[in-house]
Amino acid sequence: MKFTHLLLIILAVYSTSSPADAYAGFKNEVPFKNLKAQSDINHLRLGYKFDNSLYIEAGAMTGGTGIEMGYKFKKGNWTIKGKFEGTDTSQRDYFKSKIETEVIYKFGK
Repeated sequence: MKFTHLLLIILAVYSTSSPADAYAGFKNEVPFKNLKAQSDINHLRLGYKFDNSLYIEAGAMTGGTGIEMGYKFKKGNWTIKGKFEGTDTSQRDYFKSKIETEVIYKFGK
């Protein structure tokens, strides 16, 4: 399935969702190569946060489109976060993606 088709499906689900949990966000990245700043990348995404701590967002970015899906759970002093992020740009001939997991323990109360 082409990434743009997936993006359209996600936006269709988003449009039928409860607006109370829907959001729009902007993100700016400045990549570095050999400690020299490269061209910045801007993301504009529409998202939805579900009641079970899962979220999904997708939208346009500089030179292409991006999608992110993830979760965040807290129990006591522990927080567990994870996400899948993928981008499809005209600057590459492949779909770039990553999975990221973070486990945090907070000391004290």
